[in-house]
Amino acid sequence: MAISRPILIALIAALLALAAFYATSGARQSSEAPSAPAPAAPERSASPTKSAPPARAKAREPGSRRGGDGSAKPPRSPAKRRPAVAVPTGMPAGVRRALAGKRTVVLFFSQRGSADDAATARAVASLRGRRGVQVFSAPISRLADYQAVIGGVGVTQAPSVVIVGRDRAARLIEGFVDAETLAQQVADAR
Repeated sequence: MAISRPILIALIAALLALAAFYATSGARQSSEAPSAPAPAAPERSASPTKSAPPARAKAREPGSRRGGDGSAKPPRSPAKRRPAVAVPTGMPAGVRRALAGKRTVVLFFSQRGSADDAATARAVASLRGRRGVQVFSAPISRLADYQAVIGGVGVTQAPSVVIVGRDRAARLIEGFVDAETLAQQVADAR
């Protein structure tokens, strides 16, 4: 049984297309992984915490309890706390507070004079006041101030919107974006 040349060529082309698809989808998945910012080396909580009461200098003797039955209860172990999430330092204080408060952060980088920037600024402004979302705007020249948050994202142009979810994964949208699309991206990042 012989296969005609056009069918053979079509099968080979389909196999090559399938191989190319798998090769590029694997590369896309591995390139998305480092987009989350790395945690800072020392874990410090950005929110002010109450300091623990000072430890007593002397431990009580087992028999010196008031009641005096001689039996002492073993000291209670402190309640297990969840480790504080590392919030990167080296960024504006408002962004640091928003990340520590587990809010979705929207960073808008723009350059004056562009129609795309003005339209995207209106779309970003529509997010202000939403529950659980904090919006920050800055000129593209101040991009270095935010490197602790957006280091692995790769902002290359203005306007750019970076959405940092509660899980600290950052998403980049470059160029014009309308209010509805931006609202959906923020909802997806939550």
